[in-house]
Amino acid sequence: MDHTKINLIVRLQHLDNQIENIESLQKGLPEEIEALREDITFITRQIEAREKISEEYRKTRERLNKTIENCKAKIKSFKDKQTLARNNKEYDALSKQIEYEEKEIAQAEIQLQDISHNEEKAEELQDQGRQLIAENRYDEISEDMMPNDVLAQQLDDLKKQAKQKQEELESIVVETSGAVSTLKEKITVQRKIVEAEAKRLLSKYDHLKNGNIQNAVVKLHRHACSGCNTRVPTNRHTLIVQGGFYLCESCGRIVVHEKLFEEAASENN
Repeated sequence: MDHTKINLIVRLQHLDNQIENIESLQKGLPEEIEALREDITFITRQIEAREKISEEYRKTRERLNKTIENCKAKIKSFKDKQTLARNNKEYDALSKQIEYEEKEIAQAEIQLQDISHNEEKAEELQDQGRQLIAENRYDEISEDMMPNDVLAQQLDDLKKQAKQKQEELESIVVETSGAVSTLKEKITVQRKIVEAEAKRLLSKYDHLKNGNIQNAVVKLHRHACSGCNTRVPTNRHTLIVQGGFYLCESCGRIVVHEKLFEEAASENN
């Protein structure tokens, strides 16, 4: 067996491991930031929906009050005209117009009462929410129960957390960008070498990587594959110790002796 080929793929794995170690410094920050942004979007939509309803109520109330004001002005005008009516026909016609305007006022007042009732109901729900929060019974709070001021505070807190974590992530990226760039260049060169010298091994390596197995090449640890802890057959130990490799029958990883990783580390440093 040509052990040079396996050495080449181990060196590639070593370089990939270094990239992954640097990315691990981010401590899951990209995922945390994404989760925070989703929460921000959710709460923002809640607040915007409430603000939209509130604005619609305000405009409707304004329109209805104006309608009532206009109707009252018309009623006053019609009543003034009634005092000057020349006959019963004119008087009755004015009375019907007054009656119509009074109905308009009544309908507007009913709509105003409905708005006030909806606002009071919303406020009562939020008061219930405040009580549940005070009792630490968050699992019983519905979306409608969450008080406006609490939502606003939550949104502010989430934005601060997202900003802080984004700044932390950007700092790590800046600090490690040089090392990542250098490693990527080395990986490109190493891949070309492996492709030229051990194309079949590279194909196996890439197949494992594409299957979301980051560590395609792993060490033999305590007579087992360190990727999945499946025991390696005894008759393959000697081959691995001599610098060969074994394809794990359980996970498919390429199992090699740890000394190959040590050699790869010394060569790449």
